[in-house]
Order: sequence, then C-alpha cells, then structure tokens
Amino acid sequence: MALRTFVSALGVVVALLLTAVAVPAAWVDENIVKEDGFVRLAGSLGSDSDFQSRLATAAVGSFESSVNLPEPVRSLAAGVLKSATAGMQSWSDYPQAWQDTVRNSHRLNFGAAAQPGSGSSSTALVLDVGPLVRLVRDHVAGTTGFKLDVPSENLVTLGQPSQRQLVERVSAFAPLWWVAALGAVVSALLALVSARRRALVLLFLGLGGLALAALWMAGSQLAGGVVGNLSSSNSVAELFKQEFLSAATKGFGEWVWDAAFASGILLVVGLVGLIVSRRRWSRSAR
Repeated sequence: MALRTFVSALGVVVALLLTAVAVPAAWVDENIVKEDGFVRLAGSLGSDSDFQSRLATAAVGSFESSVNLPEPVRSLAAGVLKSATAGMQSWSDYPQAWQDTVRNSHRLNFGAAAQPGSGSSSTALVLDVGPLVRLVRDHVAGTTGFKLDVPSENLVTLGQPSQRQLVERVSAFAPLWWVAALGAVVSALLALVSARRRALVLLFLGLGGLALAALWMAGSQLAGGVVGNLSSSNSVAELFKQEFLSAATKGFGEWVWDAAFASGILLVVGLVGLIVSRRRWSRSAR
C-alpha cells in the first residue's frame, strides 16, 4: 500500500512539473515560432494608431533615403508622401502590406532566413518594413508615372545579438513541448492507476493546476517587465516591442485561464469523488 501511495504521489508531482514546462512551450511554439501564429498575434498591432503613425513615418523615411527623386518628380510625390505619413493605414492596400511586413519579419527572425548559412547578415532581431516601403513606391509611381526601384528589404533593428541567440534557442526547443505534455499525461495516468483513492489524485492535480496557473500568470508579467526594460534602437522598434509584449501577455493569459478552468473541473470532480466515496464507506460501516 505504501509503495502504491508513493508511486501515485510521484506521478502527480512529475505530471505537474512537466505540465509547468509543456503549456508555456506549446504557447510559444503555436504563437511565436510558427509563422501563422506570429502573424495572427502581431498582425493586430497594425491597427494601433500610434504605432501606425511611427511606422508610416519610418517607411516614408526609408523610401526617401533609398531613392533619388528628380526635382519635378519630388514635387509631384510630395502629396503622396505627406498622405502616407499622416494616414497610410487608411489606404486599402495597407493591411496586406502590414501582413507581409509581419510575415517577412518572422521569416528573418525564425525561419530559414534566420538559419546559419542562409545569407542573412543580421545578427539582431529585425522588423522588415520593406513591404510598406514598396507600398509607398507604388502610390508614388501611380501619381507620378515614374517607375522606382527600392531595396527588397528595409530592416529596423529590434534587439541585440544576445536576444537573437535567445530566439534561436526558443525556436529549437519550443516545438518539443509535446514530449513534456506526453510525459505529463503518462505520469497522471500512472498516478491514477496506482492510487488507492483516485478522487484524491484528481483533487491534487486540480490544486496543482491552479497553482501553476498563478505561477504562469506571475511569470509572464515578470518576463514581460524584464524584456520591456531592454532598450531598443529607435522609437519604432521600442513601440513594436511594447505592443507585441502586451499582445503576447494577453494571448498567453487566455491559455492560463483555460488551464485554470480545466484545473478547477479536476478539483471539483475530485471533491465530489471524495464525498461520494466517504458516504459509501459510512454506509458499509453500518
């Protein structure tokens, strides 16, 4: 009996420890490492008015620095550039350009372009505003009839090389979350099979899950604060970092609440099971 209790308790502890790793890793893999998840998470930043304004200014500045407009063309393009700076987000083709910006940036930081030997010269995290620069180019060309060439990439530095190294480690290990998740499931099943009172196992799993939810929430706030205090190279990078951290914290928080809800169900089921088992024991004792 003592051995069964020990194995059951060990199974609960191991299941909770592995779950503590599996859930954050799964969220990171789904929403940051995977391109579609990153685009969903960061895509909403394009609707922030302050960020849009600074992003438009950066795109116009990059366009003006990358082309040499003749004076007559510059006069014709002045209105377009002023419109872009004031309200590029009102252009019908802006949403697609922003989506392309986010997608290209993810590929540079996480995808094949970020791997050694891929030809990318950047050693830091970057935001590629190239699609927005091309958007400005197309509107200028439509107004002036003058065809212009701009660089395929216009990179805004978001972080330091040490942060890029952290991203590379995350890209390598976050997709392995399923290993920890599988171990947690096996450990929980082992605890249930070995337990004398399975309702008690469910009770402790529920309590442990609620404790993990509190730790995850506190940890995400702490990590966001640490990353938020790291300096960025310019105002666009700083605003993108702050807005992205806010979106990431909110997105992970939704997962934490889901985990807390599931843990609460386990807790209730365990309590009900204990109450029922005690009533049965009382009746049999009579």
